[in-house]
Amino acid sequence: MIGGGGFVGCALVERLAGGPGQVTVIDRVPPPAGGDGRVHWIQADVLVEDVEIPAGRVHLVAGASMPRPRRPWTLVLDNAMATARLAPSLAGRDVVVLSSIEVYGTAPAPLREGSSPELPVPVAEIASWCDRARHDARRPCPPWRAYPSCTDLARLDPGGRWVYALSKLAQELLLQQVVDEARLTILRPANILGAGQVRVLTRLAHAALVGRPMRVSRGTARTFVGIDRVVDAIVAPLGGGVFNVGGQQMALDDLARTVADELGVDGRVELFDAGPADSCGVVDDSRLSAAIGPDRPLEVQVREIVGAIARDRSPLFAPPLPVVIPPRPERPDLVADRQQAALWTGVVKHGGPWSLRLEDELSERLKVDASRRLVVTASGTAALRLAILATAGPARPGATALLPSYTFVASGEVLRQLGYAIRFVDVHPDDWTIDPAEVDAVLAREGGDLVVCVDALGNPADYASLRKVCERHGVPLVADSAPSLGAEYDGMPVGTQADAHAFSMSFAKVVSSGGAGGAVVVPAHTDLEDGPNWLRSSLLHEVHAVAALDQIAVLDDLVARREEIAAVYSAAAARWGGVIPQRARSKGRHALVHWVARFPADRAAVADGLERLGVRTKAYYAPVLHRTGLATGAPPRLPVTDRLAAEALALPMSSEMTREDAERVVMAVDRVLRR
Repeated sequence: MIGGGGFVGCALVERLAGGPGQVTVIDRVPPPAGGDGRVHWIQADVLVEDVEIPAGRVHLVAGASMPRPRRPWTLVLDNAMATARLAPSLAGRDVVVLSSIEVYGTAPAPLREGSSPELPVPVAEIASWCDRARHDARRPCPPWRAYPSCTDLARLDPGGRWVYALSKLAQELLLQQVVDEARLTILRPANILGAGQVRVLTRLAHAALVGRPMRVSRGTARTFVGIDRVVDAIVAPLGGGVFNVGGQQMALDDLARTVADELGVDGRVELFDAGPADSCGVVDDSRLSAAIGPDRPLEVQVREIVGAIARDRSPLFAPPLPVVIPPRPERPDLVADRQQAALWTGVVKHGGPWSLRLEDELSERLKVDASRRLVVTASGTAALRLAILATAGPARPGATALLPSYTFVASGEVLRQLGYAIRFVDVHPDDWTIDPAEVDAVLAREGGDLVVCVDALGNPADYASLRKVCERHGVPLVADSAPSLGAEYDGMPVGTQADAHAFSMSFAKVVSSGGAGGAVVVPAHTDLEDGPNWLRSSLLHEVHAVAALDQIAVLDDLVARREEIAAVYSAAAARWGGVIPQRARSKGRHALVHWVARFPADRAAVADGLERLGVRTKAYYAPVLHRTGLATGAPPRLPVTDRLAAEALALPMSSEMTREDAERVVMAVDRVLRR
């Protein structure tokens, strides 16, 4: 079988493992364990590898089933293009493919196997695209190579509602070209239900269990089918042809009430208007029923599945969801072409077209005027070093810098490398950035030569107050703005509020220049090349600049996607009780490199519980710097920082995540806190 690590694939593997013969699974991720050693896994990505498919019946259940992924064109990649790669090796074989009733589009009910699809584009145009896909699939199709073809099919549906349907219909057409009609079985399931699957039924059950209203669209009915029936259809000897799978309907408000009744809770149903793009679909599966017998009553199956969901303790993400997911290229084809051109021509060092263009675009983005200079750097650490050198220079004997302890270790390491002693200062309890009142008190009491503020986790520091304090004491203000590309302060992009700003474009940031990189904004008169040349090994090169340029072009969208994830988390935190998120600065924009909250009750227990459910977390920042060897003398008393060190926990955050991912993370936190 092709695909054995997803929801349907796992259920199919378990069924086949209980029968005679060997089961071979070809997938990027492993199938479920078991089967007394009769399940053989071939780890492979069919998009880029040529795989020899063992003899026997082929079950094609691989692909993407989330209808609204982060990038719609990846539906075409994983469903249609992967099938185009496999198709030549399936000629002369018995093949069962799992398609979807979505391929009918808005065709009038009831949907029968002979119903003509009504999609935003004629079937003939999809068939024409399949000809192109077959040509492209003669060689490996990694995302950066397949992007143009996949995007062309996805763009045939400008609204994005039917991209999944287009990809599944293309999959069918590609197989029909190479597999004999009598040997190709196409299954078109309705909305599949089952424990271990995070879709409508799981969401309703979860909402009911935690006392939240069950939100469903008004006046909407769906055709549902249980996972057991789907597996029955896959393994049945149907002898070729197209079969709808699932013919029983239920109104969504009735589904919600059934969920609440089975759980024995007083669940409240909240209705909303779905809009005209929401399709219900009355499905006729009488052809399948005639072949394998009628299905069990839907309500009975729903109640069984809800009970299984309530008892389920399996991970909500497999493999686990990382706390940091680096942003992928928006235009992977263009990024690959530009990087290869740089490598081929040998124009790879800073000063080539892409690094200079990146400096221009960042300068425009950050509103850097002629009084300042922006340089892209090899790392955020290099940027901070240059920012300090440009404003305060290397430390004179006895020079001291003020720094918040609540920050990444590199902030302190750079100061020590340049010869500064560090006085750590506490942060504000709401926004977790350096407290201007504390800075003022330390400077008045002990003096200092430099203040380095930090935009904690992407939240801008209180620049107006800090500037007043620093000007009063006559010391420069340097901003470690490592996580702040995309952040704003008082309506302006972060980057010109302090005397100098240092940014990072590491793998964890909103903008990543291929896992490395940074930028520094310094006074225009600064000559970092004069005398000891601090720029010589500190600049960003072309290959990394290409990656950053790709994301700078969509920076607002990247932050907006993070804001959508943060909104889901923040709404949930309001009902978690005692959980206190970092507060964004008023009249500012948090870049949301991370979403972090205080979990005062038992952070370790929460982190351990989430790990078991497949959700990775991280304690930002641990250890805090005044508890490390960077401190000068005895650690100062910093009560807010110490509290954050004991309680702050980051949940997964990335512009690669979807709202559905965030809701699933919330489910995991709800489970852990409810226990």
